[in-house]
Amino acid sequence: MITKRRLALLSTFSAAPAFAAPFLAIGDNAELFLTARTEARYEDNVTFSSSNEIKDEVFEVVPGAEVLFGKNSLTKGSFKAFERLVAFSDHTVLNSNLTNLVFESNYSGAKLNLDANASFRELNQNSRDTANAATLVRRDAYAAGLNGEYALTEKSKVGLGGRYDRTHYKVTPYVDQTNYVLPANYFFAITEKVDLSAGVQYRKNEVDAPNADSDDYYFNVGSRGDFTAKLSGKFNIGYNVRKPEASGADDETGLGLNTGLVYAYSPKTSFTLDVSRDFSVASDASGTEISSIMVGASTSLTAAWSVNANLGYSQYDYLSINRTDDYIVAGVGVTYTYNEFVNVEAGYTFNDNSSDLAGAEFSANVLRIAANFRY
Repeated sequence: MITKRRLALLSTFSAAPAFAAPFLAIGDNAELFLTARTEARYEDNVTFSSSNEIKDEVFEVVPGAEVLFGKNSLTKGSFKAFERLVAFSDHTVLNSNLTNLVFESNYSGAKLNLDANASFRELNQNSRDTANAATLVRRDAYAAGLNGEYALTEKSKVGLGGRYDRTHYKVTPYVDQTNYVLPANYFFAITEKVDLSAGVQYRKNEVDAPNADSDDYYFNVGSRGDFTAKLSGKFNIGYNVRKPEASGADDETGLGLNTGLVYAYSPKTSFTLDVSRDFSVASDASGTEISSIMVGASTSLTAAWSVNANLGYSQYDYLSINRTDDYIVAGVGVTYTYNEFVNVEAGYTFNDNSSDLAGAEFSANVLRIAANFRY
């Protein structure tokens, strides 16, 4: 979901250089890269607390490796492994070592395109959903997905897919949840660059709490492609239905929306717009309806220097209790690319949550500087 992907606390404004020479060539089709990231940041509210704010300096070192394969074939992909070593200056009890494994692959044939991914991430940071915890919320996140499109004719395609997500919390009172998502779409080309679409998505929400499971359905129509010489992306709009499995619970319905657009103002400057509206499940097993909008901008000042900014707003409506949260996240960043192996970035992130539940309100500021290495 766009909201979860874009509204992370420490969003990365730029990636490590993408064209460094490999550390080791593995045959003719694979390459090994060594990667590293070092970061120093100041956080004035580490746990997103409303009353007991923890301020600290945090230092992070992230050694890793990446294998790229399929250089000269129809099937391409990558496997990344890295370890986040996080140290707090004063609150050393919050120190952690966090393993991350990420696999991505795609196949591009004459009629069939496939995308596959799988990941495992150890997390030890709070979010709007786990605000006001006494400490950082430790959890493991698992994900896997497979999506394919097959060309039926020159103008029509059918898309099928599946996705698995699981969050396992290591601390109470948060509850584990697992989601299974099955989307199906039909695409019809109205021009060489623009498709219309019609689709349905089924999602099974399994929550480790009594009477908290549910089934979601999203019926939608939309479009994707290069709409103008400068505007590209995708959008769909439709009807959301949530069917709780609890005995006697009423169905929830509402507008569904999923939009991701990019506007290339110039060769050096671009703007993004993401809008979404969907059901979700909070970490305490409460059902929610989330409406979000995120705008972003980035520009290259020179060959070495670039800057960016983003601003997002999300409204969280809790379905079973009288609670609404308004969440704002904003950030600015600058990146200096020294060469193909090294870049340096600095940024500022602001988070603010207002809520009908007083104990859920907080604000937080993060300042950081980091260096990325890839060889």
